[in-house]
Amino acid sequence: MKLFTFFISVVMLLSTDLTTIRQKYLSATTSGEDAEALYKTLEEVSDTGTDNTMVAYKAAALTLRAKFEKGLFNKKSLFTEGAKLLEAVIKRDPDNYEVRFLRLNIQENAPKITGYNKKKDEDKAFLIKNYKNQKADLKEFTRGFVKNSTSFTKEEKAAFN
Repeated sequence: MKLFTFFISVVMLLSTDLTTIRQKYLSATTSGEDAEALYKTLEEVSDTGTDNTMVAYKAAALTLRAKFEKGLFNKKSLFTEGAKLLEAVIKRDPDNYEVRFLRLNIQENAPKITGYNKKKDEDKAFLIKNYKNQKADLKEFTRGFVKNSTSFTKEEKAAFN
């Protein structure tokens, strides 16, 4: 019975909400407090866990924390940790649409000095190719990003309608 209760709790936590995590991610892009709150929500997610999407959000949270961190060394350390974790997730699960979406979003917003922008075209092409196969909520999330993205041409943006 205890195992069953634990299992149900874990399932509820994990499904908690990808919607909530996405909302927190969006607000974390503009607020240091929200970036820290997102990370705290995902801190217990194992870097080698099987839910690659949640691990990718943890990685993204690290890169967002770097954006608001004081001191160049701390910024670089957090960003590098997040980017390495995200790359490890992509290596494990290269066909995960949301993980690739997050990488594109991070690459688009990363300072040029990081050099973290070399896979933008690859991720953009992946998103365009696989968009139609995604669930409605992920399509909507993607459309919001693409609408404001500088990586997509007007013609490419039309593929997300």
